Amino acid sequence: MSWPIYLLIVFWGIFGIMALIWPKKMKTWPRTFMTILPYWVWGLVILVLGYFIWQVQSFFIYPLVIQIIAVLAGIKGLSLLVIPKHKWEKLLVFWTNFPDIFYRIFGILLLVLAFLIYKGLL
Repeated sequence: MSWPIYLLIVFWGIFGIMALIWPKKMKTWPRTFMTILPYWVWGLVILVLGYFIWQVQSFFIYPLVIQIIAVLAGIKGLSLLVIPKHKWEKLLVFWTNFPDIFYRIFGILLLVLAFLIYKGLL
């Protein structure tokens, strides 16, 4: 039942490595990813994933960390459902205009978080 956590660890690990190696490609990745499906579908997917993450909190040494991640996923999923598409597009433009060093630091942060969550499993 802990597959959502492993999925999160793998996703953060892959994204972190790619952000370190190819920060310019990672700038365009969120926009192309959001054009695959409508925003509300991604909101539902993230909401369901947040629910499953909340359900596996008992597998961890520090369940509060997983609860915080699940609540943040729920907030993001709900905001993707509620906030209009044009505002999300403005937000994507804002986040993709940061310099490359921001993406490299973000990649390091994601790798550290993925490692810490992996180590926190019982």
